[in-house]
Amino acid sequence: MNDFLELFLKGIPLGIANTLPGVSGGTMALILRIYGRLVRGIKKIEVVVLTPIGLGAVVGAFVSSKVIVNLLDSHPSLIFAFLLGLILASSKITAQEIEEFNLNSVALIGLGVVIAYFYSAEVTQVASGGEIALSRFFTGGLFGSIAMILPGVSGGTILVMLGLYEGVIGAISELELLVLALFAIGVASGLLLFSWLLSYLLERFRSLLMAFLTGLILGSARSVIPTTIGLAEVITFILGVVLILLLSDNNY
Repeated sequence: MNDFLELFLKGIPLGIANTLPGVSGGTMALILRIYGRLVRGIKKIEVVVLTPIGLGAVVGAFVSSKVIVNLLDSHPSLIFAFLLGLILASSKITAQEIEEFNLNSVALIGLGVVIAYFYSAEVTQVASGGEIALSRFFTGGLFGSIAMILPGVSGGTILVMLGLYEGVIGAISELELLVLALFAIGVASGLLLFSWLLSYLLERFRSLLMAFLTGLILGSARSVIPTTIGLAEVITFILGVVLILLLSDNNY
């Protein structure tokens, strides 16, 4: 497959993931086997890598804002079960990167679980209504970008915590260019700053970092615990697990 087209197609699920509370765009990049390339591309500003992934992510975010996110209002329990399956199955990807399960790695897994559990906010706590200062969209993009590139941390959940989730999703859906431009500048600034640190950690402490990220992924599942559990929720949970397993085994 043409490299540009492959990266574009893999950018679409990245965009979708970054609009869903509880789902990490960084984890999705790991699943699609483009995480290292994405981080290096951001660090070195490789246009040939960032352009197709960025375009795909924009398409994915737009589709998600029009379709998937609306389902959180109409069928929240089913969507939570699906997202829970996605998150728990995603921990398999980072766990496979842990070279040895020793005291250090187990401790980092536990630390990640604790941090993610207390940082995570329930998706139903999204604030709505009211005017949002334009400067907050830049700040939201800055902090949200860290979550977007760090596996196990959900950019959507960060926006929930900052009270910007509905504002950003609405701006994407309605193509509010000023809001989107400020948010995009914040995201770009955060990615450029954070990619250097993350690249260093991946090169020097990959196994330990993956242990910590595995804990973050498991702890972030708190955000999407279904309010009710029935046959339909069990089925959608299984679908989420199966989807991740299929994506992780697909090398295109």
